[in-house]
Amino acid sequence: MDYKLSRSLESHSSDVRGVVFPAGDLLASVSRDCTLRVWKHLPGSATSKSGVEWTSDVNYRASKYLNSIAWMGDQGLIACAGSNQEIAVCSPSVELKPEYALKGHQGNVCSLHFLDGTLISGSWDKTARVWENGKCKYVLSGHDQAVWAVLVVGSDSFLTGAADKTIRLWSGNTCVSVFRGHSDVVRSICMVGDDRFASSSNDGSIRIWDFHGKCLAELYGHTSFVYSVAYSPSTNEIVSSGEDRSIRVWKDGECIQTITLPCASVWSVSVCPSTSDIAAGGSDNKVRIFSRNEKIWATPDELSKFEEQVAAYSISTNEVGNINKEKLPGPDALRLPGTKIGQTIMVKTSTGGVDAYQWAGDKWDKIGEVVSAVGNRQKQVYNGQEYDYVFDVDIKEGSPPLKLPYNANENPYLAAQRFLEKNELPLSYLDETAKFIEQNTGGVQIGTSAPATDPYADRYIPPTAGAQPAANLTTRPKSTLFPQKQYLFIKKMNVQMFIKKSKELSATMDGSASISDSEFAELSNILEAAATSIDSSSAIKAATLGLKIVKQWPAGDKLGGLDVIRSVVGEIRDPAVLLEIVEDLFEQGKEITDISNNALMTSRIFVNMFESDVGRLVIKDDQIRERILDYVREIAVKNISKISAIALSTLILNFCVSTVKENDIETAFSVIGIIPEFISIVKDPEAAYRLLIAFGTLLSIPSEEIKVAGQSLEGSTSASALKVRFPNEARIATAVDDVVELLK
Repeated sequence: MDYKLSRSLESHSSDVRGVVFPAGDLLASVSRDCTLRVWKHLPGSATSKSGVEWTSDVNYRASKYLNSIAWMGDQGLIACAGSNQEIAVCSPSVELKPEYALKGHQGNVCSLHFLDGTLISGSWDKTARVWENGKCKYVLSGHDQAVWAVLVVGSDSFLTGAADKTIRLWSGNTCVSVFRGHSDVVRSICMVGDDRFASSSNDGSIRIWDFHGKCLAELYGHTSFVYSVAYSPSTNEIVSSGEDRSIRVWKDGECIQTITLPCASVWSVSVCPSTSDIAAGGSDNKVRIFSRNEKIWATPDELSKFEEQVAAYSISTNEVGNINKEKLPGPDALRLPGTKIGQTIMVKTSTGGVDAYQWAGDKWDKIGEVVSAVGNRQKQVYNGQEYDYVFDVDIKEGSPPLKLPYNANENPYLAAQRFLEKNELPLSYLDETAKFIEQNTGGVQIGTSAPATDPYADRYIPPTAGAQPAANLTTRPKSTLFPQKQYLFIKKMNVQMFIKKSKELSATMDGSASISDSEFAELSNILEAAATSIDSSSAIKAATLGLKIVKQWPAGDKLGGLDVIRSVVGEIRDPAVLLEIVEDLFEQGKEITDISNNALMTSRIFVNMFESDVGRLVIKDDQIRERILDYVREIAVKNISKISAIALSTLILNFCVSTVKENDIETAFSVIGIIPEFISIVKDPEAAYRLLIAFGTLLSIPSEEIKVAGQSLEGSTSASALKVRFPNEARIATAVDDVVELLK
């Protein structure tokens, strides 16, 4: 008997990234809405007109997205984790505070598994960690890229799978075997019986392995990334899910059922060990339960509605490849049986459209309507990150080709420069490489690259000339406002006024805190020259004196020192000096955050750090980035002045420009959580406009997850409120409309 829908659980407000199904009356899920929900079956409601009844509560609310979960069976607890880099261990009872937290990872914790008192976690920091009794027992280091899959095999034995395409077997913290075969990221691992395991991958396959390193079987059927794989011991079946909207059930190496869902991605599946029911988490914010027990199937009306949702789902041609409608068969093709379960065919309709059908074993089920999209490429993964294109570039005969990754939203010249620098190739190849990218991606017009300087409170209008893609790249937003590709800097300074005031203050300082006349003279010369250009050593000299003021002068007198650093920080090319500056600023604590002028100038320092490659590298360090964004959150909620609001919004905008220029999805997720909240309280139209440009820039990234994040944060509501708050600002109204359109 086939699986059928039992229940759709609809309380999450964003993608459901992980599910566990430990018992027939208990289920737990984590989502990008930052919550862990525990679902319980209501007693006495085994059947009802709306199927099996479940209720849920939020058991834990994280500060950032959650995307991994594990049921800690013998302890009756649930572990969950995500981009806040810690693992929260929670009770299934209603309790917003976790029992305890496990800390140590330095990146997103994307995988968890528990068995017999041992928890293992995998992270984007390229490590797995083994935890016992609330403490880290081992750090498993060896993978070259993010660890996406983990499994406790037995006593002191573990498996890990990673974006480096390998699976590693560990005894304690020693790697004893490396399994190779997948051609792309390994996403999930599960045991199959006692002596085998299964792995799934972005290469679209599921592989069955023994522990001697032999691949026993390769299962093909999914047409895109396979995100999750689980095992049903009572039926000896494997269940998988992935980017092709499907759950697939496998037995004896064959796909025996394909369940298509009305959502873009099926992120996670879990099989209940006692009932063999399947729980699945999807990108449409829902948890769905499927069962072979007809007593708990959904009602006929609900099953019919579900089938209608699947049939009406719009399938992009990106998912199925380029289609020549003239060569497609008509509806008569549906009279012939399929060759295997899960087979998909395209059929031309009488109205000229294209429908997709899938063979269910006894009939063709409509699974969607194919709609136009640009290109026929699915995302490709390189070094653990997804790209629109990964080109093979032959540099030298007899040598293997080099990989050139590129996203459609990037400036080809920046992608070319990144490629050449990574492979230590001459920059004289820059034009040739950029033109190669343009020719092979449909062409992108390059906007002006000169940095934009930003006066303290002048009206800012983003440049549009030459910044838009060619007309044939219709996947890009139609707005002329997004994405913003230029950083803004706040550079103006009244040097003579600063010198005069600082000399007066210095005369009141004791001993080592004072600054000599000769030092002031040199500082004045550097700052005057900074209006055009200074070298890094001069900038460091000026910043050193600025830090002296910041560290040794009273809180109310630090502003001048902060202003000096703000003026020269963009010219500093020594990362150690920049790190010292950031650390010294944060050490000031409330002497910075509680004094509005100090907070303003500190924000401008961070803004200007984006001026140099070294500054951007430092400011994007995971820990520094999060500390700066926490600073933004703290300052933004205060009753700040107009120019402070502009400085903070400019800082957020620069972060957003960076995400587009460097395809930095992790930073995008960190920043997007701030924008709607800041938009909801901003009182200055200039700051509001910059926040809208920042928001639109993030949303122009071709990532469904970014869009869903913006939706879950009620971005449309927050943005639309600005029309009412600033009724006479036509540019705000235009930007709001464009942001709302991107969120649809």
